[in-house]
Amino acid sequence: MNRNVVIKRLYTKSKRKIVISDIHGNLDLYKRLLIKIDYKPNEDCLILLGDIIEKGPKNLETLHYIMHQVQTQDVHCIMGNCDFIAKNVLYSYRLDFLKHVLGFRKESLIHEMAQSLHLEINKDCDISNICQILRKHYLKELCFLNDLPHVLEDDQHIYVHAGIESNDNYGTDFKQVLTHPFFLETHQIFKKNVVVGHMPVTEYCSHIASFDPIYDVKHNIYSIDGGNVVKHGGQLNALIFEGNTTRMERCDLLEEKTVIHDVSYHTQIPFFVTWNHGQIQILEKSDKQSKVYCPYNHRTFWVENEFVTKDLKAFDYTNYEIPLKKGETVKIVFAYQDKVQIKKNGILGWTYRSNLE
Repeated sequence: MNRNVVIKRLYTKSKRKIVISDIHGNLDLYKRLLIKIDYKPNEDCLILLGDIIEKGPKNLETLHYIMHQVQTQDVHCIMGNCDFIAKNVLYSYRLDFLKHVLGFRKESLIHEMAQSLHLEINKDCDISNICQILRKHYLKELCFLNDLPHVLEDDQHIYVHAGIESNDNYGTDFKQVLTHPFFLETHQIFKKNVVVGHMPVTEYCSHIASFDPIYDVKHNIYSIDGGNVVKHGGQLNALIFEGNTTRMERCDLLEEKTVIHDVSYHTQIPFFVTWNHGQIQILEKSDKQSKVYCPYNHRTFWVENEFVTKDLKAFDYTNYEIPLKKGETVKIVFAYQDKVQIKKNGILGWTYRSNLE
């Protein structure tokens, strides 16, 4: 298998360039976002930053929809690490690992392909034989994903799923551009704006968590993955370049509620516990809460037990009580005890249930 980084030049005459990342088989939300941004086929240039499949509910249907867009519109797609699963099947590559992943990831393109052919993937199946059958029936789809470039580049921007190494060397192996960890923490200063997905932007938050794109002006990086599918409060973001302006739009499928009481800002020091750095130690435990210590945040705090996972993480916990005005609307993320985690204008926080209709 050729492991070189494949770089493709992007040519377009469209006035608007729209960038979306990490669709993850969430076709309904993807279509809703296109409507919200008033996407015009063949008038706008649409750039998809990879991870178009896996983890979501409609992987095969999403793949067919985007394949049609690429074939008929000014739409350009690059490979994400989740899209790499097509290579595993196409080349019978690391089949033990593929079988392991499919064992816990039930919402997968490969499961959907197998189910359409009345095949079952389980711990006792012959995964090599299943891959052979899938290649016979879904060669076009697998080849589409396999042939995606890893990097797109135009005069102003570099588009890549996870990150690049430097201005001079984008990466010597495709794994680097597909899985570059915590790209916003790089010390590199890039000559062009680098636009990436892959890492949900909330993973860079330590005080108040926002799902909106982040622009690092010092290093010239846009990070736009809104945590669609993989986060309870996740959203699908669109970054829109038009002339000298840049703006964003967000979209999610969360339930909306109306605020019925004003909530004033409370003096506090807000903090947010990310997934990657959310490891905790339990110091005390009661029926409803646990007193924990988070080494990464250097904090000891009480957290509702609903946020404590089996592997001892405080999953996306925030102590930020969002100020609210009667009559405005918020998105419901997660209800627990007498509280509810909410999202307002892309910001994550909490309020009491009694403050909502």
